[in-house]
Amino acid sequence: MSVFSRVAPMASFGRTVLLLAVSVAAGLTQVSADDGGARLLRYPSIHDDFVVFVYAGDIWRAPVEGGQAWRLTSHNGVELTPKISPDGHWVAYSAEYSGGRQVYVIPASGGEPKQLTFYNDVGLMPPRGGFDYWIQGWRADGKILVRMNRTPWGRRPGRLFVVDPAGGLEQPLPIPVAGSASYSPDASRVAYTYFDREFRTWKRYQGGRNQDIWTLDLESMESRRLTDWAGSDNFPMWHEETIYFTSDREHTLNLFAHDLATDTTRQVTNFDEYDVLWPSLGSDAIVFMNGGWIYRLDLATEEVAKIPLTIGNDLPATVPHWEDVDDNIAAADLAPGGKRAVFEARGDLFTVPAKDGATRNLTRTQGVRESEPAWSPDGRWIAYYSDAEGEMGLMVRSQDGSGEPRVVAAGAPEWRYPARWSPDGDKLAFGNSNHELLFVDVDGGELTRVDADTQGDIDTYSWSPDSRWLVYEKSHPETRLPSLAVYSLETGQAEILGDGLTFDFGPVFSADGDYLFFLSNRDYNLNFSDFEFNFVYDDATRIYAAPLDSGAEPLFPLASDEVEIDGDDDEEDDDADDEEAEPSVSVTVAGFAARVVALPGLEAGNYGGLSPVEGGVLFLQFGDGEPALMHYDLEEREAEEIASAVEQYAVGANGEHVLYRSGD
Repeated sequence: MSVFSRVAPMASFGRTVLLLAVSVAAGLTQVSADDGGARLLRYPSIHDDFVVFVYAGDIWRAPVEGGQAWRLTSHNGVELTPKISPDGHWVAYSAEYSGGRQVYVIPASGGEPKQLTFYNDVGLMPPRGGFDYWIQGWRADGKILVRMNRTPWGRRPGRLFVVDPAGGLEQPLPIPVAGSASYSPDASRVAYTYFDREFRTWKRYQGGRNQDIWTLDLESMESRRLTDWAGSDNFPMWHEETIYFTSDREHTLNLFAHDLATDTTRQVTNFDEYDVLWPSLGSDAIVFMNGGWIYRLDLATEEVAKIPLTIGNDLPATVPHWEDVDDNIAAADLAPGGKRAVFEARGDLFTVPAKDGATRNLTRTQGVRESEPAWSPDGRWIAYYSDAEGEMGLMVRSQDGSGEPRVVAAGAPEWRYPARWSPDGDKLAFGNSNHELLFVDVDGGELTRVDADTQGDIDTYSWSPDSRWLVYEKSHPETRLPSLAVYSLETGQAEILGDGLTFDFGPVFSADGDYLFFLSNRDYNLNFSDFEFNFVYDDATRIYAAPLDSGAEPLFPLASDEVEIDGDDDEEDDDADDEEAEPSVSVTVAGFAARVVALPGLEAGNYGGLSPVEGGVLFLQFGDGEPALMHYDLEEREAEEIASAVEQYAVGANGEHVLYRSGD
């Protein structure tokens, strides 16, 4: 039987429909001040005795001392960054009412919104234009300062514009690029950051987009840099002769104050768990978000107090309902034998039969995410991650959902990449966001650190068929190019494969353990751009193979017609009758680069997702059309398409079945 005929599709991700009941906390939720107040309150703004903020995509208003909040907007589109006018009569904000994001005003007591901007660009619509129309505040004359993603050289940078609620085109400020900003009380100057990074989730960033506070005199056009901290100084708020701003110079973002008269800076708040986010200046106070709550800083005393707020909302998304999770599948794996597949969808794990039987929800947890399921080679267990205890713990449970799950590796604060079973079922290997590769003994729980990368995460790794080696991607220590490395469980040593002069990635052992398949970008296909006076190199990837042992036979020996001697066939038959030996992998690191050959019959192109099968390798081929799942036959030295429109796939432990997601 040929290898190709044994690799048969079991089920398409796109054709697997799971209909389940989602049971979550029932609706009509009211969060009272008795338990600390509602959370997830964003973009606050204050005016004397009331505040506005965003909750669940709508704008709400509440008394500054706390208590019951009421909703000002209810459109399905998202409203963002509300700012109260100096007289307290209006709220300016950005909203997605007509497909794009525009600037609106609404009476502070509620009423019909009025659209102020009408600039529309498909490239700026959410999510691409998610930062556009960020309301900074009001000028004393009743005009609105807005940051807009409009520059002549790109859509990601933004600059400041003034919008008049009475009508007319918005007018740009003479600052080419800016982030958060605030006018001086007399509007003759503006404090601003050159870069914006407030919508990003970067923490303790000290790179090229670090932010400092600048001022610009709009009459003399003289600019002045106020801060030079290597990290983040942002959200300037100009009050009298003091500019308040947030900074992470003490690790956590806190409020600081810069006195313009003395040119000195001091720290104002001292939060050490959550950052101070989205502060907004009022006439006598600053409000800000911290840990999902809203706090008020009294400018006279600089005392901070939480504003306890009550939200009455039906929260329709939390009401128990039926949900088709077919379009929410995040990961999948096949059972040995191909009779079932396990899927991750909406935080639960499901096993689905290939033909007969019911779909099983293995976890049935609410408020817990289970992810990255992996079926054990013997079919008995399913490994996965769970954040039931707060962090990503590696769990193992029975494949039929019976019994309780068992913790194999306790949760840790770093992100973990998919766990891979060793073929003998004794160990699980995984990478993490600390750039480490580890494996854990499934029975004993002993954790072993395999290696670490100095440049990035180790997120691609594969076991040898005899479970004695791991091969993985790692940056070359000298050239820093992506390279290959192997780790011996017997010696505990990790070694680099190759000379680091080529871009190598995606390694897997062959099914018999004699060879290593991997991808490498080594072809320079020069093309001239149709749009720019520039050359580009594309389709640079080929699939390569190398004998792991220097004494191994070449994978593709030179063809030579030889005379057949009588009796050779009988000897071959006798050899075939012998019991097939278990794989035993031997790796010779020296001379690896010289043993590498490209798979014949495959042109340079765009390939990914190598998976070994007996006598060949499966891979994804990307091109002008839909991605295709391909099978390369080592004996025939050619590739054949298995399925089209395939974006991801999983191969069973015995290599005889493949599960794939298809758009067909």
